[in-house]
Amino acid sequence: MIPSPHDGLFKRTFGQVEHARGALASIVPPALVEALDWSALTLQPGSFVDAALGHQHTDLLYSLRWRSGCETPVYVVFEHQSTPPTEARMGERMLGYQSRIWQRWRIDQPKTKLVPMILPVVLYHGAAAWFEPVAFEDLIDVPPRLRPGIDLHLVRFTYVLCDLTQTSDDALRAGAWTAFGKLVAVCFKFGRTDADLLRTLTRWADVVREVASVPNGRDALVLLMRYVSEVNEHIGLDDLQRFLERELGTQAKDIVMTVGQQLIEQGLQQGLERGRQEGRQEGRQEGIEQGRRQGSQELFLRLVRQRFGAEVTPAVEQRIAAASYDEIEAWSTRVLSAATLAAAMSR
Repeated sequence: MIPSPHDGLFKRTFGQVEHARGALASIVPPALVEALDWSALTLQPGSFVDAALGHQHTDLLYSLRWRSGCETPVYVVFEHQSTPPTEARMGERMLGYQSRIWQRWRIDQPKTKLVPMILPVVLYHGAAAWFEPVAFEDLIDVPPRLRPGIDLHLVRFTYVLCDLTQTSDDALRAGAWTAFGKLVAVCFKFGRTDADLLRTLTRWADVVREVASVPNGRDALVLLMRYVSEVNEHIGLDDLQRFLERELGTQAKDIVMTVGQQLIEQGLQQGLERGRQEGRQEGRQEGIEQGRRQGSQELFLRLVRQRFGAEVTPAVEQRIAAASYDEIEAWSTRVLSAATLAAAMSR
């Protein structure tokens, strides 16, 4: 399964210790920032999955040490949420994660009496502010009049929430985030909803240039610009190129060309995956070929709309809909460099 653009950007960014360290040190309570040895932050391999939760899994799991020298690690579950909280049931998910982590700890450390601290952290950037309770005990249905006498017997924990919809630009700039982590947070916050996202990014042009100046900065900007292109229907590849040329000069063309090529490759892969699914459902090769062709057509149509705008007439759309997979693949190799739509779709 191909991950969503949001999940892909989150894991490729905050799956790197450098960016996770900056983000978490900006999010968790100050007392913990001081008490933990951040130089020991380590990404734990694998996800905690079980049959009861099906496809659900922890996004990222990190371990740290106490500065005091205690040998028992501290775990941080770093979860990402891009949909409204009514769909999340985050408190229950976090309880499940903690239970499975402790179960694994008991298997690995059978002689220890205590279990490690687990800090659940949620990075959220949905369409509206988060309104679900972050304290698990607030999800338990108990008559209010009985609460004072039984609170001690309820499961109690509160996850740390970073709601980017309520986080100001000033707060992001002042935090310990890396330069690239800040840009990712800005694009998570505004990427889907801001029709004038490039004006927003212009306010962060100094950070864009900072990212471009470091080793692997080009690859980081390719990742970010690809995300913007995937999630924001108002911004085309030409728009991105003009913005980057203004801020970065000659580096811009190479970045945008790479983004376009990756989108083409992704579209062809999605078409192939869609064809496989349809083929399995229909039980014949024709389903595979049809799904592959339709997936590549949809991606190519999106690219030419971004690249050529008003030139994409109903007649052009009909021609794309009638094209074979091989034709779409040939046109896709030219769409980024062709000066006109006619040249891109030439025979």
